[in-house]
Amino acid sequence: MRIFATLSILLALSFPAFAAGDDAKRSDQLDKLFGELHQASTTRDPDKIIADIWQIWGSNDSATAELLIREGTAAMNAHEYDAAEKVLIQLVESYPSYAEGWNKRATLYFMMGRFDASLTDIQHVLDLEPRHFGALAGKAAILRAQGHTREALGVLREALAVNPHMASVIQSIKELEKEQPDI
Repeated sequence: MRIFATLSILLALSFPAFAAGDDAKRSDQLDKLFGELHQASTTRDPDKIIADIWQIWGSNDSATAELLIREGTAAMNAHEYDAAEKVLIQLVESYPSYAEGWNKRATLYFMMGRFDASLTDIQHVLDLEPRHFGALAGKAAILRAQGHTREALGVLREALAVNPHMASVIQSIKELEKEQPDI
């Protein structure tokens, strides 16, 4: 598979760490975008703001990290879960501070039905980026599937507080409140 040939060349390279200034710049950009996301009178489309947030989360200073996440995602989309897992393990081991690497692997584990492994990776994501509304929504979905309705509802509300424009989260909250009016 071409993925492993490409990776073997790139993985032989050193893995540069995030520069402190780049982390501060990303943090400032995310703060601005999240502030804008919460402004009721914003002139920008919330979907565009959300796309900008995902763009920042998905970016990395290392071309190797970005290649790994693209290759892992491609393998996931092709339902080549074993290949995707190998790539994503390499990604999180090589770039443990890259929240989106953990999020991608959490998504893979969710797709594989490995909910406990997914929750572990989601916790890594949230430790690195507490506002990661995608990870919060994924966590809530797993908790709901495991029958932890009260906890799932709390996490959904947390996700909605971070991103008030998540229609699927709003719908899930309504469903859970209707199913379980005592929570």
